[in-house]
Amino acid sequence: MKRYYTIINYLLCSICLFWMTACSGMLDDMRPKDQIPQDMLSESDLEKLLNGVYAEMEELIFKFYMDGDVKGENFKAGPGFSLNDPILMAPSSKEVLSQWQKCFTTLKQVNFLVETYEASSNKENQVVKQTGGTGYYFRALIYYHLVTRWGGAPILRKRTYNVVPISPETEVWSFIKEDLTKAEGLLPEFTDRFYVSLSACDALNAKVCLSLKDYTNAAAYADKVIAKSNFALSATSTEYANAFVSNSSSKELVFALANKRSTSLLLFYQTVNDIDPTWDYSPSTDCYGHLYDDTTVKKQDIRAKAVFGADNSRIIKFPNGSTGQFVTNEQPSQTPIVVTRVAEMYLIKAEALGATNGLSTLKEFMNKRYASVSLPSSMTDTEFQNQILDERHRELYAEGQRWYDLKRTNRLDLFTSLNGRNYLMYYPVPQSERDLAGEENYPQNPGY
Repeated sequence: MKRYYTIINYLLCSICLFWMTACSGMLDDMRPKDQIPQDMLSESDLEKLLNGVYAEMEELIFKFYMDGDVKGENFKAGPGFSLNDPILMAPSSKEVLSQWQKCFTTLKQVNFLVETYEASSNKENQVVKQTGGTGYYFRALIYYHLVTRWGGAPILRKRTYNVVPISPETEVWSFIKEDLTKAEGLLPEFTDRFYVSLSACDALNAKVCLSLKDYTNAAAYADKVIAKSNFALSATSTEYANAFVSNSSSKELVFALANKRSTSLLLFYQTVNDIDPTWDYSPSTDCYGHLYDDTTVKKQDIRAKAVFGADNSRIIKFPNGSTGQFVTNEQPSQTPIVVTRVAEMYLIKAEALGATNGLSTLKEFMNKRYASVSLPSSMTDTEFQNQILDERHRELYAEGQRWYDLKRTNRLDLFTSLNGRNYLMYYPVPQSERDLAGEENYPQNPGY
């Protein structure tokens, strides 16, 4: 009997061993999702992939959102916070390293979208086209953030673990334009402000062309957005403020990231308007006291009440859901991450057309933002640029654009704290990147 049980046990062990071996082989054949052949991903797979990339882009854009305000002297330190001198950025800076790394970790996810589209055998499928168009648009947006800060950057068309040398700034701009051209042919017309559309692509093209001083195309792309009935300028303080609340239905928004998270929350109010006693940034003394002042040509700016409250340490543009806010924000943890508003398109068009031809566009914009406007019939180029920069400062305050506006227009005279110092016009490439790639791979650029 004992021998009988020994035989049975032996057989059972053999069967188990065989089963485990077979199962192991099956597990070896089961690959993670990102290893499934990209041309075999279903529409459901692609939609989930798109959702994941939107979440990654939320984190990236949020990380940079107020960066240009910090560097552009729009802020001072908030209660209990110390603000570093923006001129003192160095290759060893943790902030610079964090921003640089976030661009490339996000780029890896976006490039998977691009590769999926390019590998597809069904490029006429609408979901596949949306995948490709969104990927190209997001990649252009990532490189816009890189080139405006660092100038040159490694150009990665596909995911890679290889060390890729930095390309010159001119080549990065060309790469951005190339991606936007591809996106134009794939993206659908605007249907939802929280998804990438052809209008979002046109808006980014307008910004890029303005940076490159391609004024004809900058005006044309901006006008394509303005002409759409989906978008309209706010005419009251409340309408303006409602572009920055959860579930916004504002016609100001061309494209925003919805920011509807249940974990890893991205909290605007925590940065400038917290319900707790400390937060990072307060409005600079000059901005709080004078940004929305009346002038000889414009009076009673509707934006003032929506941006600053009675407390000179808070920026209420992103309502915290508590008392003392100008408008109600039902879900302050889900404030949309605005990428483009139609207001900026009016200002880009006016700037691109110049003092001679852009005055009517500027006046059309300002008539929506003031109780009264009395612009002169003509201006010098400098006078017109001053008006444009003042309007961009008022309009885009706490939206991260001030530093680059002054850089691209070479108006360093508008920085208040230079005191004879040279303002840093390029972010330094992180030292770890320099060490990895080798100093010989860096072009001669003031930022390096």
